[in-house]
Amino acid sequence: MEKAYDIKVLGEKLKAKGLDIAEESLKVLVGETLDWIQESAPLSASTVDDYAAMAIPFIKPKILEAIDKIDGQVG
Repeated sequence: MEKAYDIKVLGEKLKAKGLDIAEESLKVLVGETLDWIQESAPLSASTVDDYAAMAIPFIKPKILEAIDKIDGQVG
C-alpha cells in the first residue's frame, strides 16, 4: 500500500477474498458499521471506544466520499 487508508486497496483486498463489493454496498457497510460503533461505545465499559466514537462524525463523510471514488468517478 502506498498511501494510508486507501479505499481502493481495501476494495482490491475484498475482491481477492471473493467479496466483490460495489461502491453502494460498501457505503452501506461502512456507514452502518460506523453508526453501530457510535451506538455501542457509550454502552461499553471501555473509554477508548468513546474517543473513537467522538471522531466518527468528522471522519464518516470523508470515508464515504473516498468510497464514492473507488470506480474513478464521483457519483
